[in-house]
Amino acid sequence: MRYIILISFSCTGIPGLAQVTFFADTTAGCDSLEVTFTYRDLGYPEPVTSVVWDFGNGETATGTGDQTVLYDTAGSFTVSILINGNTSVERRDYIKVHSSPNPRFFWSDSLELGSYSVVFLAAPQPIDTIPYTYRWIFEDGGEGDTRTLIYRFSEAGDYQASLRVTHPFGCMDQSSRIVTVEDSLDCPNVFTPNNDGINDYFIVSSNGVTQYNLQIFSRSGVLVYKAEAPTLIWDGRNLSGQELHTGTYYYIIRPSDGRGSFERKGFIKLFR
Repeated sequence: MRYIILISFSCTGIPGLAQVTFFADTTAGCDSLEVTFTYRDLGYPEPVTSVVWDFGNGETATGTGDQTVLYDTAGSFTVSILINGNTSVERRDYIKVHSSPNPRFFWSDSLELGSYSVVFLAAPQPIDTIPYTYRWIFEDGGEGDTRTLIYRFSEAGDYQASLRVTHPFGCMDQSSRIVTVEDSLDCPNVFTPNNDGINDYFIVSSNGVTQYNLQIFSRSGVLVYKAEAPTLIWDGRNLSGQELHTGTYYYIIRPSDGRGSFERKGFIKLFR
């Protein structure tokens, strides 16, 4: 992105003032911007006995030597010097300071995609119309570059997740947090597949990675449904696609390879 800085230069006082001015080594940046100002006298018409600086941020100084000032809040700042108490040189909105990016972020696991899948969301930025750049860095080697990210970890554990946010002007900030990823295998005990959009499916909350085998039996022990997938969902129909009657059914869930640490057995009530 290209930035254009408009500087208004004004001076009041005695003739010959155009030969006196000052410069900054940088005029734009993010908060905590350090600026060094240099006084320049190219032929003032009378001896200079005093120079008083006003940096526009509440700070002042005296003298013709270089002045280094810290701007730690966002905004535009007018800088001026007063020469011999009666002549001033002013640069309006000379220093422009942008807010640093906000690197905070939030996360939550995803029931639909599994407990190993985590949804990451960067916090809102000070100015939401600026195209900030995002970079996610995960301890297991993964990365991402969008403000919202769904990231799948390979196994349970504690992982460091970091977010680096960069302002188009170039300033950057970063934060890191520990994310705990847990294995899971949880089942509801009732569902209502009546197409009202509420609790229509028997959804098994798992890690979304391990392959599981699901078997569902009627009260008389007849196998009415089976499936094998990392994410198990049953819509209340049998293997032929016919709707099953209201009642209590028995389910068994086991890892397909027989080596997983989770296994579930229990009853599920179906209401229509």
